[in-house]
Amino acid sequence: MNVNIMDERWNKLLAPGRRKKERQGGDQSTRADETRTEIERDYDRILFSTPVRRLSDKTQVFPLDKNDSVRTRLTHSHEVSNLARSIGMALAFNYKIAGESDAAKRDIPALLAAIGLVHDLGNPPFGHQGEAAIQSWFTDHRVSVLESADRPLSEHQKEDFLKFEGNAQAFRLVTRLQLLNDDFGLDLTYATLSAM
Repeated sequence: MNVNIMDERWNKLLAPGRRKKERQGGDQSTRADETRTEIERDYDRILFSTPVRRLSDKTQVFPLDKNDSVRTRLTHSHEVSNLARSIGMALAFNYKIAGESDAAKRDIPALLAAIGLVHDLGNPPFGHQGEAAIQSWFTDHRVSVLESADRPLSEHQKEDFLKFEGNAQAFRLVTRLQLLNDDFGLDLTYATLSAM
């Protein structure tokens, strides 16, 4: 495949644009003295965010584990992120999926590290079993909680409880809930949001 075509594909897939700058009509370029790529900046935004810090208060549960060491979801997320970055390095440099694109060689490992770090943000305690418990509880208490006149919720909001899903919650955390004064949250790149 032509190198230019491969570079164009990676440039499209690793879209560095951000929703906030685009919607506000701002300049999408990075400062001249910035040494990080936009996707590397995403990793840093996620790393220093409040939802990631909260992972230190959540135990990573392993059913019937023989080892008595307790690990947090923060530790787990750092491990996943590190492993994902290593896979990205192998893909970019050993398997050369990025071709000769230096930008893609930097961004692929950074993107995988970012999504590895963010992968557990929206999960409730006990992971998928916790999701099922939340769904079940709200189904059982729909009338008293979701249909209550003093707390009117839209049908869409009710469905968020009735069909609670950790990945969707993680997406809400980074796009809306992290910063309450706008609708952009961490304002991650299109590439990172798409990879999530």
